[in-house]
Amino acid sequence: MKLDNLDLDILKHMQDNSRISLRQLGQKLETPHTTVFTRVKRLEKNGFIKKFSAILHPQDLGLKIGVLFIDAPASQSKQIAEEISQLEEVNNVYRTFDGKIIAHAMVPDLDGQRGLEEFLAKLDNYDIQVYPVDDIVKHSHCVSNNALERLKK
Repeated sequence: MKLDNLDLDILKHMQDNSRISLRQLGQKLETPHTTVFTRVKRLEKNGFIKKFSAILHPQDLGLKIGVLFIDAPASQSKQIAEEISQLEEVNNVYRTFDGKIIAHAMVPDLDGQRGLEEFLAKLDNYDIQVYPVDDIVKHSHCVSNNALERLKK
């Protein structure tokens, strides 16, 4: 499915406020709300919209973040990334071209680093570098408006 300018505008507005009514969104975009409804359903069906949810700030909830760098053999990288992605504490997993894995995990803040240490015990089999995050400077799950605008024709 190719995204057109209306699809991109819908995505831009919905990631800013997914609670906006489709009627209000139609008014903002000067498009009938029935068209917006149909487009949103199609964007969901085609996987462009994965779900609607609240964005929570981990530190406000008392969670610690760890960024993990795993030096996996290129031949096993995909399998290891899949295994790590199944762990409940892991939010994001990325693979580089040369097989390295970068993972982002959130764990309860238990007496300093104990929460992170308990999580890392699950990963004893891997060559891992761990960087506990002390401060979150920017936390977003959005695609930048600039990136969306650049996709327009």
